[in-house]
Amino acid sequence: MSVLKKQWVIKNTDRKQSLLKKLLANRGLESEVEMEQFFHPTAERDFHDPFLMKDMGKAVLRIGQAIEKGERIMIFGDYDVDGVTGSAILMRALRLFKANVSYRLPHRIEDGYGLREKFIKEFAKLDVKLAITVDNGISCFNEVALANELGIDVIISDHHTVPEKIPAAYAILHPKLPGCGYPFTELTGAGVALKLAQALFERRLDSVEAREQATTGLLDLACMGTIADFGALTGENRYIVKEGLRMLENTRWPGLSRLKDNAGCKGKISTYDIGFLLGPRINAAGRISHSSHALRLLLADDDSTHVLADTLEKLNRKRQKMMEELNELADTMATEQLQNPIIILHHPEFHGGIIGLIAAKMVEKYSRPAIAMEERAESLIGSCRTTASVNIIEALSSAKDLLSHFGGHAGAAGFDLPKKNLQAFKERLMLTVGKATNAESCLPKLAIECEISHEEVSQQSMEMLRWFEPFGAGNDAPRFLLSGVPLHDYRTVGADKKHLKLTTRLNGEKVDAIGFKLGSFVSQLNGSKTLDLVCEIDENEWQGKKSVQLKIADFRVAE
Repeated sequence: MSVLKKQWVIKNTDRKQSLLKKLLANRGLESEVEMEQFFHPTAERDFHDPFLMKDMGKAVLRIGQAIEKGERIMIFGDYDVDGVTGSAILMRALRLFKANVSYRLPHRIEDGYGLREKFIKEFAKLDVKLAITVDNGISCFNEVALANELGIDVIISDHHTVPEKIPAAYAILHPKLPGCGYPFTELTGAGVALKLAQALFERRLDSVEAREQATTGLLDLACMGTIADFGALTGENRYIVKEGLRMLENTRWPGLSRLKDNAGCKGKISTYDIGFLLGPRINAAGRISHSSHALRLLLADDDSTHVLADTLEKLNRKRQKMMEELNELADTMATEQLQNPIIILHHPEFHGGIIGLIAAKMVEKYSRPAIAMEERAESLIGSCRTTASVNIIEALSSAKDLLSHFGGHAGAAGFDLPKKNLQAFKERLMLTVGKATNAESCLPKLAIECEISHEEVSQQSMEMLRWFEPFGAGNDAPRFLLSGVPLHDYRTVGADKKHLKLTTRLNGEKVDAIGFKLGSFVSQLNGSKTLDLVCEIDENEWQGKKSVQLKIADFRVAE
């Protein structure tokens, strides 16, 4: 049994295939056309005409009318990275045309997800004539109806699960909307916002060069939203992310540049930098304060970037401390529910800004869907995360009569639940999720590309793996099984001794291996001579010298 007590699942056991062939097969890349699209995404082939999306022409025409008439336009985004970067995209685009535009973002705790009537009424008082949602709106049937009554046209740009009742909006931009016709369905909120901006540039900028420059200049923002919202890194998303990462290295946006400096991101930017350094700092604003801090930073072009970036830094440190304090509590509660198909947690100390992180941690550790809820006076605010076998929005739909509000997509969702319905809600979810899972599906699993030989731990393999970047949803960084690794030395490292560092010799060369947050298992190495490792082949650079390093995901003492 491994130290993390996970079942190791090897995707490819074909010993006749080379390492490259195994990686290609695991990703379903068989033809030369598929490989070319994966390894070399291009704007001409993969960045589609935005007007292929249903209602795009109608939306652009209405926005153009608002610009010409000087009507007030309101961007209504979401409080996460996808919503904030998508809102920044449209604000930047509309400011280019000197539109009378402003924005609103909901407060995660006070307002919850999506449009609410209070915002529609506020827009009416401000004489807003056009509201454009970003990363939300498709489930806001009643709110859009109220906007129509008050003379406000609504353009919805969203990517979340399409409900049975579709709002009567002026235009709906959604790649999964029935009859949409768009060739790529996996855009995130920032991706849809980018396509709207691209369409505006196509219609309102005179030269091809100006259109391309304006669109390309927004790819870094769209790239961040796509990665942070776990958009599948295939097709158009792969183009957005690959080009966006390149643009991010020398971003034109002062606020984003300052954020990179604070996070210590220099040189080549990776999906890891966005997922673990930049994204959490943007999210921290919406989690424990207000997401407007983050959006203001992305829109700032003056000296205020320093103050705004420092604010995000402080909020992120506070968020980290809260997570450390509450993770242990959540874990204790979760261990009492491991006989259940879904973990459902609620506690007075849970904070609405981090319940999504708590749920995600439970899914990662226990391989089953999880819900964490903040308790309030009359209701509970919940956040859900799930496994590949359970569509969480469908599970919530089975209990929609018990909820006052819910929305999201297959992998993550949120809801409001009256306290009086708590027990009935638990029973309904247990029943629904129980039908979709079994004991086997709830076993903690660790996916592994294939087993590799000691000889394949090399600079050549590492360089080949770079071809498969960027890594992310739908294209995970490859993990390999490396058996019979001789253990020469080991120790815990880091200020808090949380990490484990091993030294081995492979092919006659010294190779270091690092196991982040595996330091607590150091005692299991006493007397061990060989290990089986699940690891990534990584690169370490020290004083200008590059060498192969292993990044350990799990290990066991070899039999």
